[in-house]
Amino acid sequence: MNTNLNNGSLHHGLRSLLALLLAAAAPACVAAPVEEPREETIDASDEALRSGDASGWAFFDGAKLLSARSFNSSGGSNHVALSGVGVYTVTFDGLGGSGGNVQVNSTGGEGQRCKVSSWQTVETALKVHIRCHTAAGAPASSPFVVSYARFAGGTAPSRQGAYLLMNRTAGGAISTAHEWGAPAAVSRISEGRYNITLTGNGSLESSVLVTAVGGGPEYCKPLVWWSLYGNTSIEVLCFGAGGAPADTSFSLRYIREPREAPYESGGYVVANDPTAADYTPSNQYHLITSECSDKTETVAAHRITTGRYQITYPEMGGLAGIARGAALATAVGASSDYCNVVGWEHPSADPDAIRVGVRCFNASGALVDSRFTQAYFSELYHIC
Repeated sequence: MNTNLNNGSLHHGLRSLLALLLAAAAPACVAAPVEEPREETIDASDEALRSGDASGWAFFDGAKLLSARSFNSSGGSNHVALSGVGVYTVTFDGLGGSGGNVQVNSTGGEGQRCKVSSWQTVETALKVHIRCHTAAGAPASSPFVVSYARFAGGTAPSRQGAYLLMNRTAGGAISTAHEWGAPAAVSRISEGRYNITLTGNGSLESSVLVTAVGGGPEYCKPLVWWSLYGNTSIEVLCFGAGGAPADTSFSLRYIREPREAPYESGGYVVANDPTAADYTPSNQYHLITSECSDKTETVAAHRITTGRYQITYPEMGGLAGIARGAALATAVGASSDYCNVVGWEHPSADPDAIRVGVRCFNASGALVDSRFTQAYFSELYHIC
């Protein structure tokens, strides 16, 4: 299979749907790939995949953005600015607009956590404000990856999934300004524990990403999700520094198929066997989408050692040099563990693949085996 970048022809073939259920997950780690020269302002000139959509992502390596891991569907530039220890603003020129969804993940391997404090439109730009902390909750510098998506279609059920901003910490209706893919409602079960209902959007083949929202050190993760009678229910747990349950707002993505990339290429996995050395998650626990639609391809999960994992996606590579796209991870389960992406690369033995590293930590910042979800978005166009 050959892979071209920025191919103007949108060749929509069948997409492989190998997905997932209510989920578990596990951490992973991989050596950081070789980085290209650093830039402060990044241009990325691809058009949005669908009319009315807006999307972008950016990888901050601790000093600058990397062009190979920066995307802006408007064709505008992406910038990053530091305003204090662990306090960052990522600007996506041309992506301004109301609503949308933000996911943030630290890419540090030392147990840092990153979250979104807020996002806003300033003139035609979108500004995403990010805060990073140590496991103990102190502000900390950290590399990170941030992803933004704003999709057309409102709350009509979508086969690509749904998103929402949960800012009703006492429960109730969620503002439709930040909903897509399903009407959503939230109920507070107990401190730091919420149930989200997505009406009319149900699939056993799905994944969930969660990012806490606000200025403090809180973080969130899915406990479990399930589909029944055409609806999906997602339980989310949130914690404060030290791992105690804590009420907080959060941004949630329910993914059935990637949509933020120009050609809808990418995938996800629910790594639900945290102590297995090597395994292939069942078809309902992973997904690969590309124009090749090769259903014989499978995602591979590998445990390196305690709390360190690798996820390998076939068909997602294909260009020499630094691996492109964006990768995110979220821990899954009842504990206060959390997981970070720590790098993604082309394996030397299979340059046509993408291998993503994940590390998982307990509330004290020590490596621990954990279940997790992990998603990868690619702007590459695959020619079969």
